Amino acid sequence: MTNSLKFKNILCILKFFYNDTFHGMFNRPFFKSKVNRYGLILILTLLYLGYFYLNMIQLATLSKNIQDVHSTNLMIAAKMTLSSYFNIVLILSAFLFILVNSTVSLNKNSLFFAKTLPFSEKEVSVSQMIFKLSVALAFFELLIIIVAPALKLISMNIFTAGLVLITLHTLFIASFFILELIYAFVLKDTAGTKRLLFTFSLDFLIIVFVTVHLLITRFKIDAWTSVQEESILQMTFIVLFTSLMIGTIVYLLNAKFFAKDNIYVQSDYFKLGLPAINIGLATTMPAIVRSKNFLYFWALLIVISIGSFVQNGLDSTFQLWLFSLPVLGIVTITYADATISIRKLFTIYKISPLTELASLLGVSILLMSPALYVGIIETQNLDPYMYGINIFFVATIAGFLFPKSQSNINETIASVLTFVIIIILSALIGVKGALYPSLLILLGVLYVILKKEYEVAK
Repeated sequence: MTNSLKFKNILCILKFFYNDTFHGMFNRPFFKSKVNRYGLILILTLLYLGYFYLNMIQLATLSKNIQDVHSTNLMIAAKMTLSSYFNIVLILSAFLFILVNSTVSLNKNSLFFAKTLPFSEKEVSVSQMIFKLSVALAFFELLIIIVAPALKLISMNIFTAGLVLITLHTLFIASFFILELIYAFVLKDTAGTKRLLFTFSLDFLIIVFVTVHLLITRFKIDAWTSVQEESILQMTFIVLFTSLMIGTIVYLLNAKFFAKDNIYVQSDYFKLGLPAINIGLATTMPAIVRSKNFLYFWALLIVISIGSFVQNGLDSTFQLWLFSLPVLGIVTITYADATISIRKLFTIYKISPLTELASLLGVSILLMSPALYVGIIETQNLDPYMYGINIFFVATIAGFLFPKSQSNINETIASVLTFVIIIILSALIGVKGALYPSLLILLGVLYVILKKEYEVAK
């Protein structure tokens, strides 16, 4: 039974994994009220509809402008857009793989029961691989919904459009399996601290590589692709068959040689905690700066900044900071989970929801100050600074709604939700003054959530 592989057993294991992972996902005080649940869904729906409307306006303007463009130039632009889509899928697959691999972790009890039941090691491992892929695909679908409007820029019939959509998914799955194989090969026969160190190093290296591709090499690939003789349909067929072939080969290699070495459990690189409870920044700052996300993002920013400075100089580095510094606000996604075990002490120290909200606002003002400086230098306005503060509170809210300790998948949901709203907020930058009322709305939502948390903690 050690090496057997039965589809029925895999389905049984997957059902067990899903039940274990999604248990407790909405077990938060905020979700106990129907008004809050439906209100949150309504807000997210309105945000997406607003984002979709802004995109349609911009696309309509672009469509009018390109009507007079020569057909050759139009085809070049279409090929470049399609190539950009394929490259973005590769980038998304890497980020989602790292996110799912590090956050959607099965606990030790789940793996113990799965391995003690009459299933082979290969069945458990393959089920794990499919489980992680299915979770990543679910979030990939949400992101596809967001970027789908831009496909209207490519002139193609329904058959070609459907084929492009299938190819995007096939490319994502193949990329996911390639990364799975890389991690399995590097982490083979490793355990404990050594495994954590290797995983952290792999995560970091892939993030650096993908970020460089996002900012530099993909534009060169898109430019090269745009001048090739192949049509849109031919390009799509080439990518589809290549990804199908590579994905199948990589999956078979992984299942045959590395299946039993690919078991993983929940773990953290960097322990969270609050050393002191005082009114002021000490109430909230330690729980934010001592998270592994804070270490990840700042280490990545430093490495990329050094590379940008060496290669392109200070001006290019400032342009990089203009877009990257506001996104550092996402580190607050772990704040709720870091304070959840000591939240009852807040009432003892007379820390009210308003006090905590004010403290978080102070931390956001402090942490986003580099974005303020760069924004004034580069754009002579406060948009990057306000964008960063908005992201700070979006991540905080997502962390409260889906704290990691309540469900194995919560951290992934919070991360993807934050990323989606970041994209939507980016559309508001073009609307003068829109980031200020959006911040007020976020502060209001967070205050309601904090009040619910305090009521339960009493």
